Amino acid sequence: MTTINPTTPVANGQIVSASNPLPVTVVGGAGVNQRLFSLSAADMTLTTDQAFTKLFSGTLWIPTQIIAVRATGAFGAACAGGIYPSASKAGTAIVAAGQSWAALTGANTSVLATLATQAVQTTILPYLSLTTGNTGALTANIYIYGVVVD
Repeated sequence: MTTINPTTPVANGQIVSASNPLPVTVVGGAGVNQRLFSLSAADMTLTTDQAFTKLFSGTLWIPTQIIAVRATGAFGAACAGGIYPSASKAGTAIVAAGQSWAALTGANTSVLATLATQAVQTTILPYLSLTTGNTGALTANIYIYGVVVD
């Protein structure tokens, strides 16, 4: 039987041994696409900064996908804004200010944001900063996925 320790390289889907024929699922670590940040119940009416929560260790990362899922409320008239590496819309936007969140119209709706950059990020805490807040009550859970590079 093969013993796996934290330094043994194992790929997703790899069969580790005949005695354990189930595929391996790699969770976390450098080089693995994973959820890096989350923002629960983001208030989509606010135009002030809303900070994400960091979910990984490390400081260098590359964004690969950002998904917003409607939590409560409904889309009103307009809702647009970006995700930035620093407060007050500072730094090169990760998601541009013109990103529309209008598809968050009802139950089970989501928006796959368009990335403005896939450059290596050094920020510890990205921010959602809307340019135009939704006119009615609307909250969303927003997830930033990416690859840790350190």
